[in-house]
Amino acid sequence: MKIIPIQRSHWQQIEYIQHLAYGDDFSEAIEVLKSKVTISPQTCFVCINEQQHVLGYLISHPHHKGSTPKLDQLSTPIESNHLHLHDLAIITSAQGQGLPKLLLSHLFTVLKNLDYQSVSLVSVQNSAAFWQRYNFITDNSLTTPINYGDNAICMSRYV
Repeated sequence: MKIIPIQRSHWQQIEYIQHLAYGDDFSEAIEVLKSKVTISPQTCFVCINEQQHVLGYLISHPHHKGSTPKLDQLSTPIESNHLHLHDLAIITSAQGQGLPKLLLSHLFTVLKNLDYQSVSLVSVQNSAAFWQRYNFITDNSLTTPINYGDNAICMSRYV
């Protein structure tokens, strides 16, 4: 397995993995995801196998600290030392192989070489316990946009 930047050839597989992970509830238009990668390609990557198949992906982008982006909204470039971890998804057949840890470790290694100080995310599908394993804590200073669902929780951590 190898982590590499997201490339044009990966989008069909990313779209497939996103739909498997979130169904119709939280899947976003591929143009929305591409807008996030365009503004921060160094914080967006895939994990691929030897056959070049995407096993999982992580998409994150600069965002204003103290706010959370709406779901399915295009992103535009901003100057910020805060990153929003927008999406982490693993294909079903590769779950249980440590890919989230691999992707998150890679992200935080990259962030140490950049000037980011903190990371936020919106936990959906009752995944808060998962994020707590990676030192994210509930952040009540953030407001969860309504389109993330009733069980969504804003979380954050320092780099």
